[in-house]
Amino acid sequence: MIATAFSTDFNTVLPALDAWVTSAEQEAALLYRQQPRQQQFLAGRGFLRWLVCQQWHCAAGAVAISRQDNGAPLLSVGGQQWQCSISHTKGGVLVAASPEYVVGVDIEVVKPRRRLVELVEQYQDGFFSNLDGSDWQLFYQRWTLAEAVTKAEQGLLLSTLKRPVDDYQQRAEHAFSNGYMLCCYTEDAKPDALLREVTATAEGLVFAELK
Repeated sequence: MIATAFSTDFNTVLPALDAWVTSAEQEAALLYRQQPRQQQFLAGRGFLRWLVCQQWHCAAGAVAISRQDNGAPLLSVGGQQWQCSISHTKGGVLVAASPEYVVGVDIEVVKPRRRLVELVEQYQDGFFSNLDGSDWQLFYQRWTLAEAVTKAEQGLLLSTLKRPVDDYQQRAEHAFSNGYMLCCYTEDAKPDALLREVTATAEGLVFAELK
């Protein structure tokens, strides 16, 4: 099983995440100078811990999130290493966790890019095959997939972009929400859960209705 959670509304959900962030993580967030970056860091850690506890019914204290030498998150549940991925951008965060499947996620704001046509032409034999630079949504599907694959493999994005895209598309799930493109990819099998949005209520964080 792969569980996912995302939010594109930091103003609402960040206060509800306080209970899911450790004091050490709060201190680590202060190392970032800009407040948006602090919020992204806290949202990623808080959402990942909440997701694991929500889906697998474990105590928050059993979930440890550290950082590998390459900067990728390292998830431990009850002393056992799990698979995970975190992605954040301006106002948005997407996380995924699994006790067994290698996973990578990415979230991006769909917006014009100065080098779009150049990027498409440069990797026309790879991830951007059959694109002409006019379909923004399709471009961001491919871009988020490349990012997610790179995170799952802990490789290099430029190397990923040079490969044929066909094999990877069959093992990915995409969603488009509030101007954000989201992608979840696994090396092992097609994700068996949709990308699920989280909202905040008086009772705390809850999953929104599946889209």
